[in-house]
Amino acid sequence: MCSDFVTAGALGGIRGSLRRVASDLEQQNRTVLSLAQQVQVANHWQVTAFKLQKEVADWKAWGKDNLEGWKREELVSEDLREQLAAAQEALQAEKKLRNDEFNDGVKKHNKLVRDFNKLAKCLNTIKAQPDNAVALITALEAELNGPQA
Repeated sequence: MCSDFVTAGALGGIRGSLRRVASDLEQQNRTVLSLAQQVQVANHWQVTAFKLQKEVADWKAWGKDNLEGWKREELVSEDLREQLAAAQEALQAEKKLRNDEFNDGVKKHNKLVRDFNKLAKCLNTIKAQPDNAVALITALEAELNGPQA
């Protein structure tokens, strides 16, 4: 009987040891599951981080492309402003030339009108004094030719 107690005691000790081993295994399983969940979470955030890094790189490239395009547009705009200024300057010069030519034409026209008026006055005088026609014509020629010399 004593040996039954020893066997029962040994069996109880073995059973306790098995319970502790089972408990340790269960705790290890929970730890493994917890670690697996943590790895999944870490993987999710790593994928998210990679996606965000790619988006940042894409935005940087987009910004760089737009900045380069903007700089090209600035150069084109500056060139167009310079061309516009040159064209406006040329237009002003052309207008001044046209105005000068017009003014010269007006001066010539006015001189012709004055000369015609002198001639008409002389003709009217000749009609009124036909005896002095030669003297009046000579005086008219002197008057018309005088300012040119």
